[in-house]
Amino acid sequence: MKKRLIKYVKTHYQFLINVYLFINFFGYTMYQLYMVIKTGHASFVEISFIVQNVILSFVVIIRIPHKTIDHSVFHQIIALVAFFSGAAFMGQPSTSDSTLVAVSTVVTAAANVIGIITLLNLGKSFGILIALRKVKRHGAYGLIRHPMYFSDILLRCGFLVSHFNVFVVIMFVVSTACYVYRAILEERHLSERKEYRAYMTRVRYRFIPFIF
Repeated sequence: MKKRLIKYVKTHYQFLINVYLFINFFGYTMYQLYMVIKTGHASFVEISFIVQNVILSFVVIIRIPHKTIDHSVFHQIIALVAFFSGAAFMGQPSTSDSTLVAVSTVVTAAANVIGIITLLNLGKSFGILIALRKVKRHGAYGLIRHPMYFSDILLRCGFLVSHFNVFVVIMFVVSTACYVYRAILEERHLSERKEYRAYMTRVRYRFIPFIF
């Protein structure tokens, strides 16, 4: 029985990780939905955030197994810090300046919409660690190479505007640096494939068309 269990885990460990992530992501999303219903305050930002996380939850559970993965522990730590860095921003005091709140709302809403589009674009190729599943070359990925990371950085920009303090600034700099470095590391790993090298030649910019 023990041997069978160990064999099953070794064979299906990626699926088991996906199930674990789904439970956590979907559970958190349902909690957010509960709080919105409880407070009766359902803004576009909150609804789009919930929709994005629902899509994220199901994308995680249906994603295809990776073909190759970066075996550097340091590289994967960078990837994990970037992905989960959003949690560090929670609980920070918000500004009372209505103009800054309005700007933050627009930026955050735009980030959520881009995030939704990119998640739908990625589909089963979504990944948290630096790994190869399937090279996406169309849709948002036909404009820039890392639209998902761009949406996450933009989301943090929106939060920075309405929650400006030393801690948030530090976390913004750290998380943005991790996303940029992760993009570079990911490209190094994926460029081992000829098809990705061709993609990088066709789509030249990482985050902002014609700029960077």
